[in-house]
Amino acid sequence: MKKFTLFVFTLLLSQGVFADAAGEIKYRQGVMEVAGGHMNSLVAILRGRVHINDVKFHAKGIANLATLVPEVFPKGSGDGKTDALPSVWEKPEAFKTAMDRFTDAAANIAGAAESGDMSKIGPAMTALGDSCKGCHEDFRAEHD
Repeated sequence: MKKFTLFVFTLLLSQGVFADAAGEIKYRQGVMEVAGGHMNSLVAILRGRVHINDVKFHAKGIANLATLVPEVFPKGSGDGKTDALPSVWEKPEAFKTAMDRFTDAAANIAGAAESGDMSKIGPAMTALGDSCKGCHEDFRAEHD
């Protein structure tokens, strides 16, 4: 009976870990979708398709999210249905460098947007896009 109880207890604990990992993945995907939404909105604004006066909102939004993004990749959240590659956890220093680059680029575009100087926003957006691309190339699975 003790072995059975231990087995059930272990099974329940492991289910909690898997549930937490699934929850982390879902949360991470939501955060990244919001970041992508801000990026797509900024691109549309800079291409002159929509309201230029919303540039500050989206730039601040992505800058705020950028500070959160490194935290949505905790250890143990790589198993399951996720686009995050194992390299996120296997190469933590490289991943941190990529996240720092993203955070800095996001803060830079927020500062450029706040200044109102459109000549600064374009280069800041390019740097932000490059930081996203660099991370996606090394740490995210390719999409079809």
